Amino acid sequence: MAHLPIWLLGQVPAALCDAAVAEFSAIPVKEASMGIEADVKDTRTRNTAVCFAPQNHWFGGVLLQHGVQANKAMQWDFEITANEDVQFASYGPEQHYQWHTDTFFLSGRPTDRKVTVVCLLNDPSEFEGGEFQIRLYQEYAAPLTKGTMIAFPSFLEHRVVPVTSGLRKSATMWLSGPRFR
Repeated sequence: MAHLPIWLLGQVPAALCDAAVAEFSAIPVKEASMGIEADVKDTRTRNTAVCFAPQNHWFGGVLLQHGVQANKAMQWDFEITANEDVQFASYGPEQHYQWHTDTFFLSGRPTDRKVTVVCLLNDPSEFEGGEFQIRLYQEYAAPLTKGTMIAFPSFLEHRVVPVTSGLRKSATMWLSGPRFR
């Protein structure tokens, strides 16, 4: 796949992924939600389990660094002033997240999510399905392997296709700043 100006790939060593999974697995999980207030639950759109580590968690620092680097290297040049907690998600059979964006332009909030950073924490041989896709005029499959980080503008549509077997594990962080104008 040709390199696209919509994302920047990076790599985390497998041992760090394993350490992160061990720590994240100790945090109580909950059913994932959606929306500006994270109060919408619709398993037809999003069906996965999540938990959140504090934004100052060491793995959050890895994701933050990659997101800041991507913002500069890809010349998006978004004004970034904050980051959110690290979301750990696991997708088992039949679980997915349909097409969506991470930015809520009509929220009226003083900030917008600007850069999304996702890291696949386990080997794709441990699950089937679960492909991560981004849509910009057409659909692109992100070439994720264990430890691959992808950073992209949060307003791009993306999804995780249904997992058919096994368990897919990922970590996500959002970088935000003053509202888009």
